[in-house]
Amino acid sequence: MLHMVILRHSPESCPGRPGNEAIHPCANAMQEFLDNAGVKTIGRWADPPAHVNYLVLEAPDGHVIQEALMESGLFAYTTAEIRPVMSMD
Repeated sequence: MLHMVILRHSPESCPGRPGNEAIHPCANAMQEFLDNAGVKTIGRWADPPAHVNYLVLEAPDGHVIQEALMESGLFAYTTAEIRPVMSMD
């Protein structure tokens, strides 16, 4: 099942802001946790001025994705929406 994950962070918690380097290991670890959970990454996009990241992931359900976000520690810096989606092709 495909899921659109929308990750938002505030300007204050932006990974590009000096002093916020603590988020980098979390963001880097997220892919490892997704891989370990058997989640396939279909695509990833960033909108830096809006402080939003978009991911399309293939996973059995949203709970698996949520667990990976929590285990990576990324949830401490972002809010996430996980929505099941389907191709319109």
